[in-house]
Amino acid sequence: MDIVTIIVKRIKADLTESEERYFEDWINASEENRLLFQRLKAMDPSALEPEHIADLDVMLAWKKVLGRSGLAKNNMNSKFNIKSILKYAAVGVLFFGLMFGYWQYDRPAQIRENNKNAIILKLENGEVRQIAVEDLQTIINSEGRILGKQMGSQLDYSYSTIKEGLVYNELSIPYGQKFSLVLSDGTLVHLNAGSTLKYPVKFIEGQIRQVYLKGEAFFDVFSDGEHPFVVSNEDMNIRVLGTKFNVSAYPEDKEINTVLVEGLVSLYGPDEVYDEVKSALLEPGYKAEWDRFYKKISYEMVDTDVYTGWMDGKLVIRKMPFDHILKKLQRQYMVVIDNKYKELDKRTFTATFDVETIEEVLKTFAEETPFEYEIAGGHITIMPPKINNQLNETPME
Repeated sequence: MDIVTIIVKRIKADLTESEERYFEDWINASEENRLLFQRLKAMDPSALEPEHIADLDVMLAWKKVLGRSGLAKNNMNSKFNIKSILKYAAVGVLFFGLMFGYWQYDRPAQIRENNKNAIILKLENGEVRQIAVEDLQTIINSEGRILGKQMGSQLDYSYSTIKEGLVYNELSIPYGQKFSLVLSDGTLVHLNAGSTLKYPVKFIEGQIRQVYLKGEAFFDVFSDGEHPFVVSNEDMNIRVLGTKFNVSAYPEDKEINTVLVEGLVSLYGPDEVYDEVKSALLEPGYKAEWDRFYKKISYEMVDTDVYTGWMDGKLVIRKMPFDHILKKLQRQYMVVIDNKYKELDKRTFTATFDVETIEEVLKTFAEETPFEYEIAGGHITIMPPKINNQLNETPME
C-alpha cells in the first residue's frame, strides 16, 4: 500500500476499514510518524494530494531506506515487521527535513526594517524576532539551541532541542494575517489575526500542558491522558485531554466564546483549582459564552463552521451586530474603521465572504442598509446616507 496516499485519505476522512488499520499501524509505530502526520494535517488542504507533497515524500525515503538495508528484496507480505519499515521511513523524511532546515539557516538572513505589521516572536530572554510568512528557517536561541523550524506560515516546535526547565516563547500575529504552530507535543494551533499565544518551547513530563491566549485560535490537541492541556486567559481556563475547539478571547470584546468541534472540554475560573465536578462541561456542537461584565456563562448549540471558517480565509457572519462586524473587518483587513453612523451599531447582518476586498464587503452591507463610506489608505470612515433612508428590518442573507 502507498502510505502517502493513505495519509492523505486519512486527513480527508476517506479511508476504508483495511486502510484505517494500516494507518493505525503506521502512526503508532513511532513518535516521528505522529509528528509527521501533524505537520501534514497543518498543510493547505489544496496541497493535500500525494503528487503535491513530494517534498515530504514518505515513500521516497522509505524506498531509499529499503534499498540501503536490502529489505527491498523482501516481499511486503512476508513476516518482516511492517512497523519497523515505517519507522525507518519517517526517520528518513525527518532527516531530509532537518538537513533542508539547516541549509536554510546557514543562508545569510535578510535584514528587515522594523515592521509594525510583522509577525513577532518573543524568545525566553526577551529577544524579539520578526517572522515573514515566506521564510524557511531554523529558529535558534542565544545558546545555540534549536527552538523550532519555520516552514512558511507554520512554526514547528517538535524539532526543539531544549530539554531542561520550562521555557516560554510568545508569538503575536498582526491584523491582516494568520499563522499556525505545532507545539512540542504535536498539538496544532491556528492563530487568527490580532492574536498572541504564550507557550512552552518544550512541555515538561509530569506537568499539565498550559498555554496563554489573547485573541482567537483553533486548537487540535494531541491526546495525552496523563498530561491535560489547558488554554488560559485572564477570565477563564479551558482544560482538555485531546480535542478540537475554537477560542475567541480578544481583550476588547465583551465576551469569550469557546466552540467545541470534537471531544470534551471543561471550563473554570482563572483563580480556581480544577475540579472535575464543579467545572462546566462543554459538548461537541455547543458554544460557551462568558460575559466578562456580568461574570456569567451561557450555552447554545451552534454551527461550528461559522466559528472556524476563518482558518479557510472565510468571514462568516450570522445575525451579528454591525459594531461586532467592524471589529472583525479591522482584524481581517488590517484597517482602522471610524463609524460616524451609530444607528448601524446594533443592526444585525448575515453574510459570508472569502475573496472579497474590504470595499466589496462594505458595498454589500451598504446595498442592504444604505450608508456612505470613504476609504483613505488604511483608514475607513462610515457616515450616514446622503438621503435619509429608513433602515430595512430584514436581515441580509
